[in-house]
Amino acid sequence: MYNIGFVLAGNTDEQKYIDSLKSIQLDVHPVNKDEAAETIGNYDGIIINEQQAQNIGMICELIILLKKKQDTFIWVISERENKMNHIVYLQLGADGIIDNECAPEECQLMITNALNRYKNAHQVNVKRTEKVSNDCQFQLRPCNFSVILNGIEINLTKLEFKTIEFLQTQQGVAVSYEEIYKNVWENDGNDKQYRVSNLIFHLRQKIEKDAAHPEYIKTVRSKGYKLSM
Repeated sequence: MYNIGFVLAGNTDEQKYIDSLKSIQLDVHPVNKDEAAETIGNYDGIIINEQQAQNIGMICELIILLKKKQDTFIWVISERENKMNHIVYLQLGADGIIDNECAPEECQLMITNALNRYKNAHQVNVKRTEKVSNDCQFQLRPCNFSVILNGIEINLTKLEFKTIEFLQTQQGVAVSYEEIYKNVWENDGNDKQYRVSNLIFHLRQKIEKDAAHPEYIKTVRSKGYKLSM
């Protein structure tokens, strides 16, 4: 069930409208505009009843305040002819305008459909994040100059760590010997290719299951190396 805050503007008939919106999926709570901002965290969405076109200033301020507090769903009940008001509300971040002649069942479906779609999308994103997290075998620990691989922490030298850290910033992209040398040694020395190759050799000895057939640090012929995760 979703909790919806219904911002009261003082009309006694609003309670009937609130009752008509309640359903199996929607629990609608009357709340004044000051309480709405303070208790927004309790609601999955907020409905604001315009009632009169003259209330546009108050509603605009409330939409801005609510959006600053939390990015929650906001719907405004407005008269059909107040088209300019509708545009202003939407520009400020309202998610939809409910026609004041809209049937309660239609409103219920519009609100629950939006909330269900958001909930489903959020659950998909959480699952994707969890999958990425579970699939991620490789993490750098700058404070220790180490890499965590399959749950095991492997200590590296400072130069080894700087090398793999740089390769990670260019992940999947071939990086030249010269680029690696410049970012690791930070000077213009001789034997760049030899130094880089020697460093990569020692890195592979530490992090690869089979240094002769590397899984993570790949050689790119005539170019340099790339990190593949």
